[in-house]
Amino acid sequence: MAADNVQQDTSQFTRIYTLAVPPGIKRDGTYFETDEYTDGVWCRFQRGVPKKMGGYRSIFTSLVGIYRGMVAQPYNGVNYIFAGNYKELDVFTTGTTFATGSGPFPVTILPGTSFVPVANSNSITSTITISGNAVATFPNTSHLIFQQTSNATTFTVSSATYGSNVTTVTLTGGTVPSNANTVYLTSNAVFTPDPVNGPYLNNWQFDAQFSPYGGQLYVLAHPAKDLVNIDSGVASQVLIGQITPGNNYSWSFTGLSDSQGQFPTYKPISVDGGVCVLYPFIFVYGSHGFIANNNVNGTYGNQNFYDWNGPLANQVNVGSSKIVKGLPMRGGTNAPSGLFWATDSLIRVTFNPAGSTASTVPSTYWNYDIVSSQISIMSSNAVVEMDGAYWWMGIDRFYVYNGSVQVLPNDKNVNYLFDNINYEQRQKVWATKVPRYNEIWFFYPRGTATECTDAIIYNVKDKIWYDAGQAVGAQRSCGYTTELFPNPIWIDWNYDPILGTAVDVIAHPASLSAPASNQFYLPGDQTATFSPGDSVTFSNVPQNPTYLITGSQNIYNTTVKPPGVTLVTVSTAISPLPVVGQPVYYITGGYNVWQHEYGQNQIALNGETAIYSSITTSDISWISGTPGGDSLIGVNRRMHIRRVEPNFLQSGEMSMTILGRKFASGTMTEDEQDSGPYYFNPNTGKIDLRVEHRLIQLKFESNTLGGNFEMGKLVITAEYGDERP
Repeated sequence: MAADNVQQDTSQFTRIYTLAVPPGIKRDGTYFETDEYTDGVWCRFQRGVPKKMGGYRSIFTSLVGIYRGMVAQPYNGVNYIFAGNYKELDVFTTGTTFATGSGPFPVTILPGTSFVPVANSNSITSTITISGNAVATFPNTSHLIFQQTSNATTFTVSSATYGSNVTTVTLTGGTVPSNANTVYLTSNAVFTPDPVNGPYLNNWQFDAQFSPYGGQLYVLAHPAKDLVNIDSGVASQVLIGQITPGNNYSWSFTGLSDSQGQFPTYKPISVDGGVCVLYPFIFVYGSHGFIANNNVNGTYGNQNFYDWNGPLANQVNVGSSKIVKGLPMRGGTNAPSGLFWATDSLIRVTFNPAGSTASTVPSTYWNYDIVSSQISIMSSNAVVEMDGAYWWMGIDRFYVYNGSVQVLPNDKNVNYLFDNINYEQRQKVWATKVPRYNEIWFFYPRGTATECTDAIIYNVKDKIWYDAGQAVGAQRSCGYTTELFPNPIWIDWNYDPILGTAVDVIAHPASLSAPASNQFYLPGDQTATFSPGDSVTFSNVPQNPTYLITGSQNIYNTTVKPPGVTLVTVSTAISPLPVVGQPVYYITGGYNVWQHEYGQNQIALNGETAIYSSITTSDISWISGTPGGDSLIGVNRRMHIRRVEPNFLQSGEMSMTILGRKFASGTMTEDEQDSGPYYFNPNTGKIDLRVEHRLIQLKFESNTLGGNFEMGKLVITAEYGDERP
């Protein structure tokens, strides 16, 4: 019997192999079972080879709160971004080629839930008259306003009577305008911000539609109260506003209502699910399979969004579970058509052009088909359309619809995902796409995380799965990809404020008036630092209240000598009131809006940093085959690697670490024996080494400023090592 150190097969001595590992990252199963790569961070696959994902730069920041939904709509050379958080709806603007612009601009949500035309008003009798019987619209003690402004006078209905085909409404609370032609029903139901300290419930859905009546493009927004519970039955009103700004670069949204057409009810359009557009119709949906759409006037120029009782309008309950998402789809002769996802079924809605001539009574303009009653959906934002197919994450598997519902096969990371997802935070799961790389991304909170910390990725072209490896770039709360703007825009949930140098509050000089509840004095001329549009805070504790500066005035006189003092005015009352000597900080940063696939680094307000990326191969050994995977060896010897010839399209320095194990069941934490790292640059031709293990994995890492890589064919020089494991 030959000694252990005698080479028994000289044909294997210093053989050269090209490394062959199938594309994709396989998390499920054992390392030894896996043929694909076993680990990766911020690394994708293109043409079947690993490639570092792109960088991202901060284009906007917000101090308000985590955004829970967004839409980007290009128009006339400007990319308008609408994003909603717990407190407000914000607008950002960029160009349609480069992400340079302005924002956030808080949207003013006007208080009127719906509007009612006034036939006549009388300031002496404090009455208004409404055509027809509208008594039910004006119950006693309900509130009305005559102007859609936040400080409009609120009137209270004392009585409403019907006679001679008009409704006479008597009001109290002020002087009724003598020339009123519109009155608005008002309440706090138009939009209700969540409490500052939670619970946070607002979860936004958006769509856009052009209105021939007025010739404007409008954005539809729905702040559902279902962030904590996908099955929430709390209704909220759909909001609508023009995509372009008004005076002083401001936006105003109003509540959508049934206020026009032949038989208006003047009721707000309120649902607990969401809103979508199947052009030219608006659809809303919610609990108990509820789906409704507006009426579209046959005269194009008279089409508007406020008729929900005309012949083409409809309301129906098509199931027992809540509908949480709707998207348009190709319908052919039955267009418009759409898909609606309930928590347990998929429903197809199609227009019936023969409805007007149908023999049935009443005639039917819409068809509702249950495509499948045996599906699930993880969250209301867990579905995305790309190339005419619809992809979504269920509660225990993935689905695709392309004419029929099919399970999307996944034997790579399905257990890795569903065994570790935080189901209590399921409504924070969201899906998006990166069309350039044919990718569908599903962001999710992993483990005990309450925000998304990772993303499962499916490459629809190559039909392979991988993931983001819990990279920092996967910590996103929402995002959007348009077909005009070349980069995805995703928003961070991490609060990352930057505090300026503290300046202490001073007592007001005796010759000046005391500050109001939204004012404070600072020493000297601070107007250059504390200027309108900037934000301040009175504590360096993260996420303490911030205040928007609306005025900054340097004051000096014969008593207060130059440089005087600065009176700062903020938008809301300061609570608690600042005391003399308390520091106040100029604050920037907050929640970053990132332009992804931009360069190779993270570019933020506080500088440019490298993005870590890595990829780890499957096991290489003589037990199962050669490093090239071209033949079965089955020899119980260690593999002795003498040389690795890197083959990368590479920027910056990279490193290679050899991870070795003795046994197939050995764990990477207990049995792993690392060698390296071995560093190489784009000009490195070879890495000579003397390393041998029974089972070997190669880990390649990039973590330098401007670092990038795309793997080619690596060349490995290997031979038989020792026989004993």
